[in-house]
Amino acid sequence: MPNSHSNSYFDSISDDENGKSKNHVQHLRNSSFTIMDMLSFGQLSQAIYIVAKFRIADYLKNGPKSVEELAEQSKTHPDSLYRLLRMLSSVGIFTESVEKEDGEKVINNNNKRKFDMTPKAALLQSETKGSIRNFALMFGLESFNRAINDLSYSIETGENSFKHANGLDMFEYFQQDQNRKDAQIFNSAMASLTSSYASSISSMYDFSQFNTVVDIGGGQGILLSILLKNNPNLSGILFDLPHAIESAKNQHINESTNSRSEDSKDFLSRCKLVEGDFFKSIPLGADGYIIKNVILNWDDDSAATILKNCSQAMEKTKSKATTSTTTMTVNDASQDDDKQNKNNPKLLIIDLIMPEGNKPFIGKFIDIVMLALTHKGRIRTEKEFHKLLNSSGFNITKIIHPSDNDNFLSIIEAIPSSSNQIILHDIT
Repeated sequence: MPNSHSNSYFDSISDDENGKSKNHVQHLRNSSFTIMDMLSFGQLSQAIYIVAKFRIADYLKNGPKSVEELAEQSKTHPDSLYRLLRMLSSVGIFTESVEKEDGEKVINNNNKRKFDMTPKAALLQSETKGSIRNFALMFGLESFNRAINDLSYSIETGENSFKHANGLDMFEYFQQDQNRKDAQIFNSAMASLTSSYASSISSMYDFSQFNTVVDIGGGQGILLSILLKNNPNLSGILFDLPHAIESAKNQHINESTNSRSEDSKDFLSRCKLVEGDFFKSIPLGADGYIIKNVILNWDDDSAATILKNCSQAMEKTKSKATTSTTTMTVNDASQDDDKQNKNNPKLLIIDLIMPEGNKPFIGKFIDIVMLALTHKGRIRTEKEFHKLLNSSGFNITKIIHPSDNDNFLSIIEAIPSSSNQIILHDIT
């Protein structure tokens, strides 16, 4: 903690021949407190996890409540809860008010100290658009905390600290029966994240040009469901590991039994659910191949394997479509438009793209999380994507950057190198 001599360094600095002034002194002084603020970020992350865990935002849905009421509902210690909420209110998560009694504020009466919602706090509610509660819960998992606290191991060795701290790679860890609860929280967090940007992604690109799209590693099928809803003539293939497909199937079947959920009924009628492993093969029969938030999980060699399997699937699909087209009769010529896209399939990588230089970007923080949690996964720059795709048999034809502040994902459009069209458009 700062003492009476803590500013002596700053106070001893005087103007020099380069013109450093008191403004520079103030800048240095402010910088020290900024770093102190930064050091508290881990504490802030833990606090957000705690209020998510105890559903504090849910209890405030219908209006402000006293600390005593919140503590009783959440089964927490009133004064400790107050101190936590006071800290979060100072950064805009909740807001504190104190009732007045006889013209004086009552400081030590928990019944008089009330907290209310803010827009940031609303994101921690369970049932709200754009909720990040599941994401907050994920970062509170002991397995994640062990990995992040062991980050120095990753910096020293280049290997992921999750395995070093937990004994297994992250995806292997989640497949263990004893870790099912952690896996459920992780999957829910990924689903929440997809829900938050699915509509934005759908509006960034013309998906109506496709007949069929396959979402590779598509999880619950949230993005694919939005694409089908917004493009009535589109068909889909949801492709993922068996447990993910089973979960998606159960979710949409359960939702389709609700008479109000026409979207799930439509999804099941227009989408095939296919089990598989993208390291082994990719389904045929699509003219649009989507890889969303997958490449960042893997090192270049593993990512190249996925991309080469995509290329093989696209080439085989193209070959079948070409053969089918050449055997058409004159009367079948009207069907040619349906075959056209399958003759020229496209790959869409939906992912973060790391900017060059010192530009602030959330991906720079996520990149460190990937370092700690995955097997050499990383957020790649445009140059790194070009190198990776070129080595895997693709050429980038277009890059679309997000214009929506709530979305930080870009879309990279690529085609197999054997295709004739090689034109790069960078759209911001």
